[in-house]
Amino acid sequence: MSSPQSNNQKSVGTFGKQAAIGWKYLKQRWLGVSVILIFIIKQVIILEKRLQVLQDQGSKTAHQVQDLIDSAVDVALNSPFKTAIPEVEDNCKIASSVPNPTTRFRANEQGTEPIISPRKDFASFSAGASIIEPSTSPTWAHHRKTHTSRFPFIGDNFQKISGSPPLTVLVSDLSVGACWPFHGTMGQIAIQLSRTIWVEGITLGHVPQSLAYDIQTAPKQFELWGMHGTGPEVDGNLLLEGSYSIDSSNNLQEFSVPKTKLQLHSQVLLKIKSNHGNPDFTCIYRIQVHGELGDMPDSHRSGHVVPT
Repeated sequence: MSSPQSNNQKSVGTFGKQAAIGWKYLKQRWLGVSVILIFIIKQVIILEKRLQVLQDQGSKTAHQVQDLIDSAVDVALNSPFKTAIPEVEDNCKIASSVPNPTTRFRANEQGTEPIISPRKDFASFSAGASIIEPSTSPTWAHHRKTHTSRFPFIGDNFQKISGSPPLTVLVSDLSVGACWPFHGTMGQIAIQLSRTIWVEGITLGHVPQSLAYDIQTAPKQFELWGMHGTGPEVDGNLLLEGSYSIDSSNNLQEFSVPKTKLQLHSQVLLKIKSNHGNPDFTCIYRIQVHGELGDMPDSHRSGHVVPT
């Protein structure tokens, strides 16, 4: 029979052994848990760094987008469209302040001959003439690339460069660039005259060859028609055919309507059939239409007459 002391020693030994086993198991488990915790902490740190990078990129992108918006606003504020109206108004002031020259040159088969008496201009904007847009060719325009976007979903920036409007031909002072350009070598412009007249002739003006940057943009062969309607397909009468010469000593050249073709018209159409060599565009500087008033009072013919 064993003694109580022997039994107590066995109990203590068994408990110690179990405690040692438990502690060893706990250490193994804690080591695994520690590894997992360390991995999780590292992942959290990596995610925080990535989040910070994304926030920085987002902030940078926002600034870049704002810069693009500011650039677009600057382009819009500096657009030729904004300055077109003041330019035309300035041209009107210049044209109205400069008296008509007392000497013109009439073009004929022998060249040009001087005309001493001034001619009335019924295609003057200040006197009430205007452009008939539906029967006039589109104004030359070009899209110029101004900025390449770093973001494919935004696209590149382009600035539209447009020529002066058709109204320019009624007010131009013949300074360089004060012209209406259209695409190619053939085009047309329709004019509502300030009065209904017997159309007797037309004067075409261009910048002098000595001052022109590209004289090849000047019109060459042309036709003048009296109009009976508006639209792309114009119904009317051919009044004259002519050719503007860039070699003439005078850059204002008048062309007369044959007496057999004199008719009453309130609208005319100038058709440009060719220019002097530029294939891209043609420039029309100034058009003046001459004639004599018809017998009928103007108040019965037109509601757009202005006092002169």
